[in-house]
Amino acid sequence: MQLKSIAVIAVLSLVVASLLVAGCTTSTTSNTNQTPSATPSTNASTTTSATTTAATTTSATTTAATTSPTVTPSPSASPTPTPTPSVSGIVTSIQFVRPTVAKGESLGINVISSASGTQICGHGAVTATIGTVSSGGSDCFYTAYLDTSSLNPGTYDVILKFAGDSCYNPSQSTSTITITA
Repeated sequence: MQLKSIAVIAVLSLVVASLLVAGCTTSTTSNTNQTPSATPSTNASTTTSATTTAATTTSATTTAATTSPTVTPSPSASPTPTPTPSVSGIVTSIQFVRPTVAKGESLGINVISSASGTQICGHGAVTATIGTVSSGGSDCFYTAYLDTSSLNPGTYDVILKFAGDSCYNPSQSTSTITITA
C-alpha cells in the first residue's frame, strides 16, 4: 500500500512539473524580415483524482493535450529604394559668360548643349546659390541672368544649376565670380 502512495505522489509530481515547464516556456524568436510562419501552440489540461480508503488506494490520471496552429505575422520588409530615373536627353553644361562684373550689372549665364554646342533657352529653370536669377527673356541673348545689385564688391563661389527637362539633362557647376566697385 505504501508503494501505491509513493507512485501516486511521483505521478502527481511529474504532472505538476510538466505543467510548470509548459506554462513558463515562451518563444522569443525575432520575426524581423521573415515571412509569416505557423507556430504550433499547446494547450494542456490535466485532471487528477485520488481516493484513499483504509484498504485500497485508487488513482486515476487523465491528461489531454490539444494543438492548434498560431500564425505569427512578421512586419513587412523595409522598402527598397526606387532608383532615380535617368533622363535620356541631351547632355548640358552651365557657365557664366564672364566671371567679373561691376556691382549692379547682371552676369550672363549660358546652358550649352553638349551635342551641338549651342545655347539652350526656355528648357528648364536656372538657379544660383546667391543673388537673383531671371530668365534670358524672349530674345534669349543669354539663357539667364544673375542680378548682382544686392552683392557687395568681392569674390564669391557660386553654384549654378540647370533643372533640365524632357529634352535636356540637368547640369551643375561651381564658379568663382568677382564683383567690382
